Amino acid sequence: MGKIAIISDVNAGLDYLKKDSGIPVLRSIINFENEHLIDGIDIKADEFYKRLQEEKTIPSTSAPTVGEAMELLDRMVEEEYTDVIMYSISYQLSSIGQMVETLIEEYKDKIKIHVIDTKKATYLQGYLAVTAKEMAEAGKSVSEIMDYSNYLIVHSHAYFVVDDLSYLVKNGRISGAAGFLGGLLKIKPVLELTKEGKIISFEKIKTHRVAVERLIELILEEIKEAKKIKLFIFHTVREKDAKELAKYMNEKISIEKDIEVHMITPAVGAHIGCGVLGMGYYILEK
Repeated sequence: MGKIAIISDVNAGLDYLKKDSGIPVLRSIINFENEHLIDGIDIKADEFYKRLQEEKTIPSTSAPTVGEAMELLDRMVEEEYTDVIMYSISYQLSSIGQMVETLIEEYKDKIKIHVIDTKKATYLQGYLAVTAKEMAEAGKSVSEIMDYSNYLIVHSHAYFVVDDLSYLVKNGRISGAAGFLGGLLKIKPVLELTKEGKIISFEKIKTHRVAVERLIELILEEIKEAKKIKLFIFHTVREKDAKELAKYMNEKISIEKDIEVHMITPAVGAHIGCGVLGMGYYILEK
């Protein structure tokens, strides 16, 4: 049996778990004009969102470099892993996974690299990596781990409500953004993280409250046939709302479930801004 390492990128939100996941991540840089900060090291979520609220600037992000990926892979080789599975942010949102894929050939005599396009971001992505690590530690094979990850990816979906669309529009992370420009920035649409891993406008709604109600309706409808689910609620500076939503969903969902609330890391927050409330699920049993 080989020795399997699990790695990811900072977008997965692993920095905000209550205990260290033990999963190394490739880190993005947050750029505030001339200031370049490493997500999770130089700047953490609380400070980042405070700055967004105070400074009213829209930062950009820089993806991890090939050199950083090679440094991490070299460390895995030194630690005598035979395989490494990379849980990457959706290929539609960033090229981190594709960049790691370019190293497969170069490392083939040292370590086998497998890259999973999670088609997700935030802890929806992180959960896949954490689950994979548990499986690796339980002695599962690469194919068993990857098969289960792919099962989860297929049986999942997420929606979110954004307070200020200008972040997504400026950073080009929303598909078909032209329709939002001008006066339409005042709407509070329900956005969908599609099965392919793109962010699109699902429905245009006028108020935040109605958008959140619609979010709840969509999720409840989609999970009603399931036997067991994992539900995640995400936020950027809406912890109170996120916790209330978790409590509400806990009362509304009668099937076996586990509900968690997660903070969104700066590298993702830079593209969606403050005041985001989102919900996503994995169907563990149909």
